[in-house]
Amino acid sequence: MSKLLIVESPTKVRTLSTYLGKEFLVLPTFGHLMDLPKGRLGIDVEKDFALEYEYLPGKKKVISAILKAAKNSELTYLGTDPDREGEFIAALLAEKIGKSSVVKRVKFREISKSAILEALENPDKLDDALVESQKARRILDRLIGYKVSPFLWKWIRSGLSAGRVQSVALKWICEREQEIREFVQEVSWEVCADVRFSAEKEDMVRFHRSQGDFPTEREAREFLDSILEKKNQLAVLSRKENEAKTLPPPPFTTASMQQEAFRLLRFPAAKTLKLAQALYEGVDIGFGKRQGLITYMRTDSTRLSSKSISEIQEQILDRFGREFISNLGPRKTKARGKIQDAHEAIRPVDPRISPEQIYRLSDRSISKDAKSLYEIIWKRSIASQMIPETWKRIQFKAKTQDIDWEGEIKGTILPGYKILYGGTPRNFPLWKVGDLLSPENWDVISKTTEPPPRYTEASIVARLEKDGIGRPSTFATILETLYKRKYCEREKSSILATPLGEKVNSFLQNAFSDLFREKFTSEMESRLDAIAEGKESEKKLLQEFYVALEKTLKNTNVRQVITQVKSEKKKVGYGVCPICGKGEKVLKSSKKKKYFICSRFPEC
Repeated sequence: MSKLLIVESPTKVRTLSTYLGKEFLVLPTFGHLMDLPKGRLGIDVEKDFALEYEYLPGKKKVISAILKAAKNSELTYLGTDPDREGEFIAALLAEKIGKSSVVKRVKFREISKSAILEALENPDKLDDALVESQKARRILDRLIGYKVSPFLWKWIRSGLSAGRVQSVALKWICEREQEIREFVQEVSWEVCADVRFSAEKEDMVRFHRSQGDFPTEREAREFLDSILEKKNQLAVLSRKENEAKTLPPPPFTTASMQQEAFRLLRFPAAKTLKLAQALYEGVDIGFGKRQGLITYMRTDSTRLSSKSISEIQEQILDRFGREFISNLGPRKTKARGKIQDAHEAIRPVDPRISPEQIYRLSDRSISKDAKSLYEIIWKRSIASQMIPETWKRIQFKAKTQDIDWEGEIKGTILPGYKILYGGTPRNFPLWKVGDLLSPENWDVISKTTEPPPRYTEASIVARLEKDGIGRPSTFATILETLYKRKYCEREKSSILATPLGEKVNSFLQNAFSDLFREKFTSEMESRLDAIAEGKESEKKLLQEFYVALEKTLKNTNVRQVITQVKSEKKKVGYGVCPICGKGEKVLKSSKKKKYFICSRFPEC
């Protein structure tokens, strides 16, 4: 009799099969097996929110193969992902298999031979509370979608959707568009003096007038001319130094990984998660060996195991020396809810496998983008156990004639963890009180106030995490839904609300603001976590939510809302033309690209 191990991904099957003997058969579920029906609600509210599931396309054959294999196996291990969705799949499989095989739940958060064997030797129990939390989340999302979306179909157009979490993100993006439209640009003029203190290009301190900027260029230039007509050396009045340390950032969570991958590599959140999944499930690392390169990528914990810390410290010792190893101990951070904090942070499974080694692998084994993502994960994990950066700021006050000037310089003294990122110590000026400084350059510089920046995928993910909206594993899906529905679109690195998105948001916020406000959505997330911890009743949450939902739907005067939305004098567009400052930016499309023109074209 053989043993059966069930996982979600066929890629994982390939990796695990190389670790386990012939007695093991490893089969994939290819993700979820069942879901709520597409054409109807699938929830019986009157029967304690009983759910009606049906097989996803093609999954009847998958479950049949699994049940057949389980019947011929003395032991069946459920090795689906260690999160809400994985627990739901495992619970479903356990129910289907029944008594035809002895069923055990196994959880592994990294794919290495030692981790898999340890998980099989120490099976876990199914987490019923976690399964209930998954079902409750699915019900909340389903009720919002099925109860609210029809209003959009009737009053805007068919095919639109409202989402419990996506609508909050859309609200933020639309609010930012409005802030940008209402922004009034201001220009001022600064007179500055650049004083060099060595031959190095960057070794320069910029001084500016203590009294502030000028409202017009003419005034600034007249002031500068009056200085240049006379002695124009700066006499140092004071020198103030202070030193401080910058702690290394903690290891990655899902959200911080997505933010950093966007900042450094410009990867969309969905792409980052997909690449991380591939790194987790295993790649060919040569000599016929497959290895999972990182730990499980859906987590909001920054915790590292003591074993992994020791392995990371060995790498720091070998590369930089003992003096670069931190003695501060683990950083204490608080994760939201027990679920994800049961995981570790995202880290390399084996820190001895360096980015340099990964870059030497063929692109067929691992894509270039996956290599780049591995590099930032590896560096972040190593950096987290290194000493802080020590830096210094020097502030100068100086005088020329009767005019006060200020300047400062800031830079690294000891790079600490930043040595991983090319950090080096910088030079500082030795000027002391009484020294006379001769500026290399005097200039007048225009300073323009900038509108609030549009959200990027990194900044919207950061806000979702900060405000407790959604879960790390859903952030990428939230954004992809907004793009798919044409509520938002990408412009270079920014996220823009489309006219359709603004119309949908205006309707939802005027008609159902109680359902889509941040506090309400965040409270729901906290209560879902409480269900997963066994601290709250699933039925209690669902009943309270359903009562609030029905009350909101009943009390909303949609015709009045439509009249209000139409009467709002909002400019639904893309802001003022940056060239003429009078017309509005109008989005145009060609076969190859999208671009903006001015509404005053061709006069502009």
